Amino acid sequence: MPDGKGLRCAGVSRTLPLMGSAATDLSPTARSLAGWPPDALMAALQVAGLKPGQARGAVRNALRAWFAGDADPSASLSRQARVLLAELTVPSQPLALVERRRSTDGSLRLLWRTADNCLIESVIIPSSGGGRTTLCVSSQVGCARRCAFCETGRLGLIRNLAAVEIVQQFQQAHAIWQVERGPFPSLRNVVFMGMGEPLDNLEAVCDAIDVLFHDFGAGLAAQRITVSTVGVPQRIPAFFQRTRAHLAVSLNAPDDARRLALMPVHKHCSLKELKCALQTALPSGRDVLIEYVLFGGVNDALQDADLLMDWLRGLRARLNLIPANPGPDPNLRAPDPQKVRAFHKYLLDGGVRAMVRHPHGGDVGGACGQLAGLRRQSEELRHGA
Repeated sequence: MPDGKGLRCAGVSRTLPLMGSAATDLSPTARSLAGWPPDALMAALQVAGLKPGQARGAVRNALRAWFAGDADPSASLSRQARVLLAELTVPSQPLALVERRRSTDGSLRLLWRTADNCLIESVIIPSSGGGRTTLCVSSQVGCARRCAFCETGRLGLIRNLAAVEIVQQFQQAHAIWQVERGPFPSLRNVVFMGMGEPLDNLEAVCDAIDVLFHDFGAGLAAQRITVSTVGVPQRIPAFFQRTRAHLAVSLNAPDDARRLALMPVHKHCSLKELKCALQTALPSGRDVLIEYVLFGGVNDALQDADLLMDWLRGLRARLNLIPANPGPDPNLRAPDPQKVRAFHKYLLDGGVRAMVRHPHGGDVGGACGQLAGLRRQSEELRHGA
């Protein structure tokens, strides 16, 4: 299946548009230290003249110092390594923390300002059971996909984030959380479910994941990073070829008509085409997480569960049911809890691996679909962005 060109599967042929093009990407062309995949940076240092062991030691020491917050991460390196590293990298300015809001459930929403005066958001989410803490990161400033239930989509796409800006969200949030996490676990999980469509910024997202995975970077395990997409079929093969991170697909409707009403991206790709792309690209031994936001009276009937089970059949998948959070459309609200439980039980009885993911951070605008709401817009107006 050709990446970035079109979708051809099971007799279906259609050209799909690409979003988030270079024309809207204002990130710097030169890479920061934490924007390089560590193995690629080691290779570049060897080409520049360092021996393999020297290159390895230089990247290890510099990256570890950067994650520790050192102002000069290369201070401990040899003169030759410092010079070569300076030729290959540019300094990165930390994200400025504009606001932090703590939810009653322990979640912490963080509003950041980038070096070029853009605003992005991250959310630290401790699990209710105390087993893990997850950081929800943004991959773009705004989003071009305009889903009906998402605040970010109302802003449109301003630009892609550079890899280092994604990694900085983890590095700086981790430092904050270490100071004030209290009884909650340390930050060891990352989900790309914040502002933006990650597959519209695939190269930077995968570079950031490389840094987060690597022992010289954050050292996260592969199973601890999940990338959530609205479903961009022509980029799904490249995603699986490039990274071992999990993929989550936001489905949200059991048929084409309702999915199109909720998610304009659907006019370029039917449910049949999306499933075909997943089945074709999914590596052996891996599965995909399907996210289904439940909207009362819209997609929560048991007949909808039957359609959903039909679509899932033959796909190696797990299902997350997500009661909707209040968003830009007042008609899109979560069903009654009893209806959520009935929908969930019906799927379980039908043999579907499904769980209900309850929202976190909703009281501070940090839940799914709420990022980049009125707080972000008012900040932009105040600063003349």
